[in-house]
Amino acid sequence: MASSPPTTTASWTSLQEQASVTLEGTRIKDQISLRSQGLGTPHVANKLRLQDASDESEIRLTLYRDHAGWCPYCQKVWALIEEKKIPCRIERINMRSYGPKPKWFTDKVPGGLLPVIELDGKVVTESLVIMQLLEQEFPGEPFGPYGPAMLPAPGDKKNLAAANALLKEERNLFGAWCSLVFRPSMPNLFNKKSQALGAFEAALTKMDESLASTPGPWFLGGEHPDIVDWQYVTHVERMNASVLYWKGVQIRGSGRWPHIDAWFDAFEERPSYMATKSDYYTHVMDIPPQYGPGYEDGGAEADKIRAAIDGKTSWTLEQVDASPDIEPYAASEVAKGPDAWRHEAAVSLTGNGEAVARFACRGMGEPGGGQYSAPLADPLAKPDLEWEEEVGSALRAISAALLDEGGPLAGREGAKAARELAIASREAGRAPGIVACLTYLRDRVGVPRDMSLPAANQLRATLNWYMELME
Repeated sequence: MASSPPTTTASWTSLQEQASVTLEGTRIKDQISLRSQGLGTPHVANKLRLQDASDESEIRLTLYRDHAGWCPYCQKVWALIEEKKIPCRIERINMRSYGPKPKWFTDKVPGGLLPVIELDGKVVTESLVIMQLLEQEFPGEPFGPYGPAMLPAPGDKKNLAAANALLKEERNLFGAWCSLVFRPSMPNLFNKKSQALGAFEAALTKMDESLASTPGPWFLGGEHPDIVDWQYVTHVERMNASVLYWKGVQIRGSGRWPHIDAWFDAFEERPSYMATKSDYYTHVMDIPPQYGPGYEDGGAEADKIRAAIDGKTSWTLEQVDASPDIEPYAASEVAKGPDAWRHEAAVSLTGNGEAVARFACRGMGEPGGGQYSAPLADPLAKPDLEWEEEVGSALRAISAALLDEGGPLAGREGAKAARELAIASREAGRAPGIVACLTYLRDRVGVPRDMSLPAANQLRATLNWYMELME
């Protein structure tokens, strides 16, 4: 066996310290401190949200949601609770692809479906029912102190009727999406639009017209998103990704549905939504375990789109410093800039570096497979820890390059050290195993579970850059 290359990179502790003193690292550190107290901004890792409660004893509500931020039904309830600033405890429960649910949870919720709330000791399921109940128990302005009202006033017959009609149309849109994406397409012998695609686009047009019929970006014309907007947004977010990936049809940014574009722009101004929002890659990986496989439409253009979403043509350092055309970053993300994105990735990586290295070693280990497996989750996989030291060294080198001013392409100290280590690994004959481990990690970086989309793209691209150094 060829000898292992020397370990010359800085320690995880020193890298974590370097990351924490950057501007973005300081902001993240402050938020982690506030989070531990039940305060701070909305975030995927929050476990306690005091909001205006003086202490935890005043909290009536517990939310049980999925651990990874994959579930659209959990997302809408979670975001609505944040929007209304309801004091809440949060318990994160794995989805089935992550392994069996804990017995204490299935004892409480037979069947184990998510989301669930426990309000004053009473267990309630079904996301729309939960959202309606939360508005009744925690009324919003002008009927109560809990953020904006999510339902029209009881006597507002016009808006109540409009809300009910829109909620029915959401189910029609959902059904059209399922028929388009999750059922095989008939052969297109005459280059005509399929019936399923026509029905889906008609449902989108109806949604766009409904949004256009009221002032402002929201369905019912208020100053804030309400229960109708939250009911729609989590699945339309997934439609953006899945219809583009499997059918080559662009929704957002195509110019065909401008009021849907404006609606998403307005949502991205809200921290309650941005904390829960995922990216196209994560969605197209996490959708099949929940809904079944998506069926691809062929053609060069569709293949090009899939290659971009999969990162095959887009996760490069030359591209990730700018907002990508296929999936533009939110304005709040663009305002931070590439150094902040890289530093966020470095904070996430160095904050749990040893565990991440062991996780990456699954790339040379044994897959778990069986009942509990999905593209982004293989909880029964066994890592080959023979590679732990070398993979850890590589990840520390990658962290240092992310922390370089201007990033890896600036050619500063961290990037130079990474290049030397990569060449040593190649010359020692260890590159193939390290590449397998780094590829395994790259393909499992999830949004929002691990970091924001711009940070995730920086990490994915930097992993690719390092692997190319070993070729």
